[in-house]
Amino acid sequence: MTDRQLRWVRFIGKTYFSEAGVAYRFSGVAEDITEEVLAKEKATLAEQQARIALEGSGSGSFFISIDDKEARGHDILYSPSFARIFTGEESTGLTWRVFIDHLHPNDRLIRERAHKVASQTGAINYEARFIWNDGTVHWIKVIGQYLFDALGKPVSISGIALDITEQKEKDKALREAEERFSIAFNHTSMAMAFTDQKANFTLVNDAYTQLLGYSAEELYTLNSFELTHPDDRAGNRQLFEEVVGGKRPFFNLVKRYVHKDSSIRWVQLNVTSVSDAQDEDQSMVIIAQDISERVEAEAKLRASEDRFRNMIIQAPVAISVLAGRSLTVETANKSMLEIWGKDASITSKSLIEALPELKGQGFIELLEEVYDSGISYYGFETLARLHRKGQLEDAFFNFVYAPIRDDLENISSVMVVATEVTTQVKAKTALQESEQRFRNLIEEAPVAISLFVGPDMVVELPNEAMLKFWGKGDSVIGKPLREGVPELVGQPFLQILDTVYTTGVEYSAQAARAELVVDGRLQTFYFNFTYKPLRNAAGQIYAVLDMAVDVTEQVVARRAIEESELRFRTLMEAIAQMTWTNTPDGDVNFFNQRWYDYTGLDFEQTKAWGWQAVIHPEDLPHTLDMYKKALSDGTVFVVENRYRRGSDGMYRWHLNRALPIRDESGEIKLWVGTATDIHEQKQVAAELEQQVQARTEQLTASNHDLRRSNENLEKFAYIASHDLQEPLRKIQSFGDILKNQYAQELGEGLDHLERMQGAASRMSLLIRDLLTFSRISTRQDASMSVSLNRVITEVLDDLEIAIKQARAQIQVNSLPTVSGDESQLRQLFQNLLSNALKFQKTGTTPFIQIQSEQILASSLPASVKPARLATVYFQISVADNGIGFDEKYIDRIFQVFQRLHSRNEYAGTGIGLAICEKVVANHGGAITAFSQPGQGATFTIYLPVA
Repeated sequence: MTDRQLRWVRFIGKTYFSEAGVAYRFSGVAEDITEEVLAKEKATLAEQQARIALEGSGSGSFFISIDDKEARGHDILYSPSFARIFTGEESTGLTWRVFIDHLHPNDRLIRERAHKVASQTGAINYEARFIWNDGTVHWIKVIGQYLFDALGKPVSISGIALDITEQKEKDKALREAEERFSIAFNHTSMAMAFTDQKANFTLVNDAYTQLLGYSAEELYTLNSFELTHPDDRAGNRQLFEEVVGGKRPFFNLVKRYVHKDSSIRWVQLNVTSVSDAQDEDQSMVIIAQDISERVEAEAKLRASEDRFRNMIIQAPVAISVLAGRSLTVETANKSMLEIWGKDASITSKSLIEALPELKGQGFIELLEEVYDSGISYYGFETLARLHRKGQLEDAFFNFVYAPIRDDLENISSVMVVATEVTTQVKAKTALQESEQRFRNLIEEAPVAISLFVGPDMVVELPNEAMLKFWGKGDSVIGKPLREGVPELVGQPFLQILDTVYTTGVEYSAQAARAELVVDGRLQTFYFNFTYKPLRNAAGQIYAVLDMAVDVTEQVVARRAIEESELRFRTLMEAIAQMTWTNTPDGDVNFFNQRWYDYTGLDFEQTKAWGWQAVIHPEDLPHTLDMYKKALSDGTVFVVENRYRRGSDGMYRWHLNRALPIRDESGEIKLWVGTATDIHEQKQVAAELEQQVQARTEQLTASNHDLRRSNENLEKFAYIASHDLQEPLRKIQSFGDILKNQYAQELGEGLDHLERMQGAASRMSLLIRDLLTFSRISTRQDASMSVSLNRVITEVLDDLEIAIKQARAQIQVNSLPTVSGDESQLRQLFQNLLSNALKFQKTGTTPFIQIQSEQILASSLPASVKPARLATVYFQISVADNGIGFDEKYIDRIFQVFQRLHSRNEYAGTGIGLAICEKVVANHGGAITAFSQPGQGATFTIYLPVA
């Protein structure tokens, strides 16, 4: 341009073409749009400046299209600081739903109400908490505006957000500070008040109203000077005005207040000026301490001083007056001179000159301190070494060093009042030594001991063993037993103690049950204890001595044996066969009910050796020979014979088996036997032998295998193994023969046969698991060093087919070497991995991870209680992504026969995890699990580090 200024121009035109497509003309118009472009640039600049200002203020801006938000849920424009305020990170590309999800669950209603109001008023304003990505909670203030279309429908929202967390915390701190000040101000015993600069009361506490006798409302109409004694007002006013005028920050003053009842109150007054945070309003703080009694006492003391001095000489206790800081002996009565071992010639001498042996004993320094400070000193049973009767003696004294003041309140001398208590101290020392020996005896006693004193049974001298029994600390000492150990209320012990204390009759009990809170939970314990009444020199009962021994383990073990025996007999009754037990001498001492039902005889008729009456005469000699041989050499008793059925006199064939039960030393304690009805099998075998001569050799081989299988049963230690396995095997074997050879003849009976075989298979699996469980319970070799890496490798080899079929992925981290029984540890991990492969989600590739680390005992979960205490434990976890389970069943899954699913869903006996728990306990550890339905399960094993 001619003025050399830049101009923006918009060109709009049209090009004309010939029939050959050649441009031959262009026409159009040009428009100067400089002002329009400059206006847009200014608007853009203003918008940038506003955004910079907004970001600089710490706030974040946003714009939301309501239609798009409902349609797509992601159309929001926001500044980077807006994302940081809501999520803690300056992220881009986030949807509005992401910001909503960060809203604290408890504050969602606040937002909903604010938007409901804003949809009507147009303005939105609320404060709520948002949870950042790092988990921290922040207070956010949202301010915005709804934009409506011509129909009044909201179409967009715009606004800003501010992080007000710091302000919220400051407000909270201020409220707490104000609450603490209010509590301190209203509950202190010191009289406190606030006044204005004219000394008019503006705020008083209860102590101030009690000091002056006026209510707070009355004091707010009064002036501090009005209540001051007329003789003290001028000085008080002058000091007060100096503080108001800034000439001094505070002042202290002793003055008199006139009480509402016209009495005089002497006070030690402190007045200080305070201002608010802006130094705009100035108040005066008055702190007053009532010293009326002290002032009156000092006046009385001065009035009686002369009389007191005259009484010193005649006093029945040792008294002396030492003048000045040199502590010159001014007066000493006869008793004091006798204590010192001196005569009246020491008068007018300094104390150190009169009694040079006091040097270095600290008494001279104490007297000087009393003289300098004006504070009395009280000595109790203090040792002093004095020259008396020609020698240095050790003596003990109760004494007082008190300052004496003259009329001007200056200390002029120190009065000494002393009483010799040497005899009492020596007697007390002897008593203390005796008590200490008694305490040491109690502390070192091998049993728990405590003393309960008086009718309230106050706890005295409990040793560590007793405190450990109670699960309490030293805090119970000095408390009545019912308060120190409150869980005893409602139990018989408090009543027994009261009876012993009242009657003087000693009480003893064995295996007494007690419920005590130990480690924060109520537990059951058993004690042998004795309550012995103690009498004083007058023969009166003053306390009860409690001596106790914890026999919980013995009682629990005994009851466990009793319960085990009950379970054993219950199992014997539940077994389908006839069962019995006999002594090592052969006397039968138990038959189950099926024996009585079959034979028709009772116990008296068949006990000991009476069972011979029901055996077929032809079978009796052989039966007795085999029975006596087994008793003699301890081998398994196996014989087939015929028993007479009581209902019809028929003799039926039975297979008899009995195993010896041995103790830890290998000595036989009991025989357990079963008699299984094999009459039908015998008949079938005979018929098959007659009908199928060609199969005789095969049957003979099968019988040989069966007999060899029976011999292997000698390895079993418990009744379940030889009770059921043999008949079950025969049922399965003959069932296979019937199924293979007579399927067509059986017809519909084939289904019954298959169901019978299925039930027998499940029973066989159950017995094997029971045997494993019983072996683990009684047998272990924990002295071997076992590499868990090798154990896992062997288990994975055993489960190779199952792993391939499930297409499972198994990750094994490095595992430690532990002390234990390798076979049991292999059983442990095989059960856990088998469960992980079994309980998998349909359509999901099984993933199992095994890992290990060391943790301190202090880091163990509260619910984990290892069988053996150690400083460090191996934490080994087996985690899967299977179906999981509800953790409310955590205690149930480790119990025998406990299942969370039916057999139709997942096969098993419900013993596998019980075996795992028993193996871990045998190795001194603990096992637990963590899971949620559908989220997989993690089994964690804790084994002590050797």
